[in-house]
Amino acid sequence: MALHIRIHRHEDYGRNAANFANSLPCDATSELLQLAGSSQRNAAATSLSQAKSSAELAAGTARVMRRFTASFPVFVFGAFCATSTVAVAADETIYAAPDSSFVLVGGVGYTQLRANELVYDFAGNHVSALIWESDAPVLTTGLKAELGNSWTIAANSVIGLSGESHMEDYDWYGFSPGFGPGDWASRDISPDTSLDRYINLDIAAGRDFRINDATTINLHGGFKYTDVKWTAYGGTFIYSGRAFRDTQEIFEPGKGIISYEQRYPGVFLGAEVITRLGDWTLSGLLRGGLGIDASEIDDHWLRTMHSKGEFGTEPFVSFGAKANYQVTDRVNLFLAGNFDKYFREKGDMTVDKSKDTATGIYKNLAGMDLQAFTISGGFKLTF
Repeated sequence: MALHIRIHRHEDYGRNAANFANSLPCDATSELLQLAGSSQRNAAATSLSQAKSSAELAAGTARVMRRFTASFPVFVFGAFCATSTVAVAADETIYAAPDSSFVLVGGVGYTQLRANELVYDFAGNHVSALIWESDAPVLTTGLKAELGNSWTIAANSVIGLSGESHMEDYDWYGFSPGFGPGDWASRDISPDTSLDRYINLDIAAGRDFRINDATTINLHGGFKYTDVKWTAYGGTFIYSGRAFRDTQEIFEPGKGIISYEQRYPGVFLGAEVITRLGDWTLSGLLRGGLGIDASEIDDHWLRTMHSKGEFGTEPFVSFGAKANYQVTDRVNLFLAGNFDKYFREKGDMTVDKSKDTATGIYKNLAGMDLQAFTISGGFKLTF
């Protein structure tokens, strides 16, 4: 960008001209002295001296004004450059060191849970499958601390409350024509199922990387723990006694039939992209990790049978999206969606029918998986 400065030099006219005193004609000076008497000559000389002094003062003033007029545009340009530099530096400082250092998030939402519990035979066919499902309200909380050099620490929790749950238990044995979904020999359906516990926690340390003035990416890693438990009560039961599906029963309402729990401790790596659009802030989250020492616990209360499945590692992924709207400098409202999936793996199963002595350990005969989809909304406070 080129800056053009035009300097106008003003010529002085009239009595403010720089050469006024010296421009008086010599004839006029002589006549003035001759016409005056001795006393008048002194007065005339004094008048002439004052006129010359005034002329010299006017000339000096004019020179100063001309220099000021010529220097003023340069001064303005320099001040503009200095101001612009300070403004840019201040803007960069605001971005690099925001006023906030601690964020608190709170909200409510709704989650859909689905877990599968499987038992295999030695040939790899599933001989038992239990499906556990819930639609339940949740409470969500989060904390985030912004440390020096763009480092961050963040923690989040999702706590499930009592909602609507459902359990179905299918078994394949002697009378089953095959191992297809419709070949089951017995089926237990329990509409009266409770979600005893759902906890989803994570904590991560990461670092922000600035992509441009509006976009930041946070690369992080951390620890995640998920725990979910159900209990099924009452329901209907169809099984194959002397023939294929020849017997039906109704369990006593309110009587505990089966309890089931899954536990997933794990570690992960992830990335979150954050973009600011005026009062809106949009973010997307992707994480991948491994469940370490995942386990399941099953209690069949009618048969007094307790079993436990142990799994070495179980891969999982998490996806998330969030939209924040800035209400004030410190308060934001948000709407978020998250999806977690633990992929199905096989593990070792320990069966204890007496509650005191383990009756068998079966390698790679247990299987489980879990997925959760959560929508939530709430507030974000910045301190």
